[in-house]
Amino acid sequence: MHQFFIRKGYQKYWTSGVWNGKNFLTIPDMTAHNINITFSFNPPGGYFTYSVTDASATIIIVLDVSGKLQLLLWSETNHQWDLLWSQPSQQCEVDAYCGAFSSCSQKALRFCQYLPGFEPLSIENWNAGDMSGGCARKAPLQCSNRSQANGKKDQFLWISKVRLPVNPVILQHRGASDCKSACLGNCSCSAYAYGSDGCSIWSEDLFNVEQLTNDDPHGRDFYLKLADSELFRGKNNGIASIVLVAW
Repeated sequence: MHQFFIRKGYQKYWTSGVWNGKNFLTIPDMTAHNINITFSFNPPGGYFTYSVTDASATIIIVLDVSGKLQLLLWSETNHQWDLLWSQPSQQCEVDAYCGAFSSCSQKALRFCQYLPGFEPLSIENWNAGDMSGGCARKAPLQCSNRSQANGKKDQFLWISKVRLPVNPVILQHRGASDCKSACLGNCSCSAYAYGSDGCSIWSEDLFNVEQLTNDDPHGRDFYLKLADSELFRGKNNGIASIVLVAW
């Protein structure tokens, strides 16, 4: 998976998304404005180049002091650089802005919400506006602590209309039932999703879940693994729907 990213110190700040052969997934408009992009990979690294079809146009890509990647076009009329696009364009595009096991929403009063069944690792930091520390489970999974869950199987909570977490493991040739079973039988598996692109599971922490609007065509569903005791407890923070899963 080829992509490029911006670092803030030693931490990843923003990623371009995976190269799909034409553009990077988080910046589909990168090839607009008569720009051609090519990507070359030569281990241990790679590079991409861009060119313009209009020989009279002067276009540059810069990283400004705020940490934004910008595409600028020189205007001969106004004698200035005009901004064509800038990334990250939204707060939720900043890598791991809400930390682990949280979701980010551009429409919410507070960008970050913790997923059902989880709570902030530091409530003081969370309330102060720093959510990067993320969240942890309120109750351990049955597979990791059988005595805590009274022998009841872990369950799945349906999380709908989101941009899926990053870094899934793709399981080839798995049906919906096998996909679910693969996650349930793997103690390190935190969630799974199944769709037209097959079976995806996530191990350990979940990052970069983004809550989308109901009419967003990019909205996907996934299933979050929770201890049985947490499935019906408390509110769903407006980001999840609960379904009963038959075993």
